[in-house]
Amino acid sequence: MDPTPRQLDASPALAPAPVAAAWRRTRPPRRLVHLDSAAAGRSSWAVLDATAAHARREAEEGAYVAAATAAPVLERARDDVRALLGWPAGEGSVAFVHGAGDALAQVLLAWPGGVSATAAHAPGEYGPNVALLRHLGVRPLPVPGPHRLDPEAFTRALATGPRPDLVHVTWVGSHVGTVQPAAQVAAVCAAAGVPVVVDAAQAFGHVDTALDSLPAAADVVVYGTSRKWLAGPRGVGFVAARGPLAARLGPLERAEAHVAGWVGFAAALAEHRDLGPAAVRAGLAAVGAAVRHRLADALRGSWDVLEDPAEPSATVTLRPSDGGARGGGVDLAALRARLLARDGVLTTFLGTERAPGEMRAPALRVSGHLDTTAADVDHLAAALRREVPGPL
Repeated sequence: MDPTPRQLDASPALAPAPVAAAWRRTRPPRRLVHLDSAAAGRSSWAVLDATAAHARREAEEGAYVAAATAAPVLERARDDVRALLGWPAGEGSVAFVHGAGDALAQVLLAWPGGVSATAAHAPGEYGPNVALLRHLGVRPLPVPGPHRLDPEAFTRALATGPRPDLVHVTWVGSHVGTVQPAAQVAAVCAAAGVPVVVDAAQAFGHVDTALDSLPAAADVVVYGTSRKWLAGPRGVGFVAARGPLAARLGPLERAEAHVAGWVGFAAALAEHRDLGPAAVRAGLAAVGAAVRHRLADALRGSWDVLEDPAEPSATVTLRPSDGGARGGGVDLAALRARLLARDGVLTTFLGTERAPGEMRAPALRVSGHLDTTAADVDHLAAALRREVPGPL
């Protein structure tokens, strides 16, 4: 029998009780085991209501009148974005766009003097980002180095190699939950006078994204999305820019925009602010650590957990062990579909196209949120053991 929403939310969450309880009571009950926040989080009633209310206002008052009415709410949301970056209120620029992919495209197309010729990045860069660079005529310049970025590697590359027009850094990858030292890499770029563009799609509202240690004159652009860890509406993202580049980029917001989604994003940011970003980060780190330890113990010999146990993220990546009885033959895309259809567990299949410079085999991503429970993890572990039972 499929679990009911009441049953799913009955057991204690893995995150500390106050923040987990606040997260749970402010959104619709779950109808499945939702372990896919890195793809799209579960919006709260307040986010859903704010989005719908603005859409109704557009019908009642006219879209442009409604947008003008929402302007103060959106200005507060821009300062909430700045606060998560450690920037003072009103400093730099914050634009709302259609999502993280759209954000990067808009930044590259609006680059002063035209689309840049070259962009340096780590080998494990998100594949679609590299594909977009190439599509727009930007030549990617991989910077050799380990999986966890070494700021010194960027120091050497900027000092001795071809000088790129910009450096692109992804704070937390789509293919594994490693929290990269993006702030330190950005500081290296600032010291070298090279603009840095940071993909915070998997980091924003999830891990510490403060960039307040950078000089005010450093050219830095950060972009991200509403729909993941902040659990805002889909189809909404942001671009935040600081330094001289902020004024030179020019306007990025489009006249034809999903303003109702922007208002929903503002509600998600306000909830995050009220919960306390530090408390949310600590809660998500606790969830990630608990899920890794629980799965590593339950699936020993059949599945490997790829992150360090204490990685301060809630993203957990699994791959069948080499020693698993049937691990080598598992179609992970089909397995992800079976987990959803048969077991009511939502996860993410990770194909190698997500990080072609680093991934050698597909993986399965597990990304719970503050309402994830031990029962959720045990339910997933039992399903995975049926698929890959371990050494004979």
